[in-house]
Amino acid sequence: MKVKHPITLVYLVLGLAVVAIPLDWWTYNFGGLLIIGTSPFQFTVTLLGTTLEISGLITAILEAYRAYLIIILARNIYLVTVKGTPIRTYTLISLSIPYLIYPIIIYYIANYVFGLYHVPARYPLVLMGSGVMTMNYGGTNILMTITITPHT
Repeated sequence: MKVKHPITLVYLVLGLAVVAIPLDWWTYNFGGLLIIGTSPFQFTVTLLGTTLEISGLITAILEAYRAYLIIILARNIYLVTVKGTPIRTYTLISLSIPYLIYPIIIYYIANYVFGLYHVPARYPLVLMGSGVMTMNYGGTNILMTITITPHT
């Protein structure tokens, strides 16, 4: 059987592979006190060694989105291979954008939370690697290493 649109088929299969892999894309470690693992389909927050229950709820919602994408991509692969119908989808592009902007989103959320609780903190914008966050809380200076790494 000859596929009419081989580039589209490769694109769809790659999209399905990316969606189906159950890994965190980024890990944010705030001095070991707060660890956040994220991807478009998973979200885990560990505070002082305990995984917060809200992580399970958020991950369940994101997993439903993953299942939806798997069904849509499988349908599109079927249409391209069996029916020969050209399909345009932007799944890989739409998943690449969050991968690149997650560190920026976490940065602004952290700064918002610190401001909400009136905690004077200097949190450097770390896109990948390590940085040092300084806080002054109750007359005590706190230095905390922030490490942001992509999942490898």
